[in-house]
Amino acid sequence: MLRLRQTTRVMVDAVGKIWTAPNTLAGLLLGAVALAAGARVRLAHNAIVFHSVPLAHRAFVLGNVIINPMADLDWRCATYESVARRKRDPHCVLETVHIGKHEEAHTWQYQVLGPFFLPVYALTMLLPSPTPFERAADIYAQTGRFWWPSFSRGTRAGAQPPRAPGAPPKHPI
Repeated sequence: MLRLRQTTRVMVDAVGKIWTAPNTLAGLLLGAVALAAGARVRLAHNAIVFHSVPLAHRAFVLGNVIINPMADLDWRCATYESVARRKRDPHCVLETVHIGKHEEAHTWQYQVLGPFFLPVYALTMLLPSPTPFERAADIYAQTGRFWWPSFSRGTRAGAQPPRAPGAPPKHPI
C-alpha cells in the first residue's frame, strides 16, 4: 500500500510538472539570461533555482523555476499578512517565514493550475492583500502544510492565522 501511495505521488508530481511546463520554460529562458549575467543554478525546493540574479529585486516563481536575487534561499522574509497589517498600523510586528519554503509553495500551486496560474493569480490581486496564494505560501512556510489557498476570508476554514512568537492572543471584539 505504501509503495502504491509513493508511486501515485511521483506520477501526480510528474503530471503537474508537465502541466506547468510552459511556465517553467519561461522561467528557464529568464534563468538562461541570468546565467549569462553571473547567476548560479541548483535544484532545491521543488524547483530549478537561479541564485544571485542581478536584475531581480525579490524572489519569484515561474512554474518550477525560482528566480532569486540573493546568494541562496536560506533567509527569512516578512509575511504578506504582517506587511498588510503594518501598512494600517506602523507599530505591528513583522512576522517572517523561510523564503525557500514560501517559494516552494508557489511551485506546487503552479503544478495544479499549470498555464492558468498567472491569470488566476493576477485576478486574486484584485482581492484585499494578501492574496490567497500568498497567504497559503506563508502558511506552508510556517507549517509545511496547506500550500493550496483558501479563497474564504481568513487562512483556512475555521483556523486562526499563526501569531508572532510572544504576541498576545487575539480576543474577538
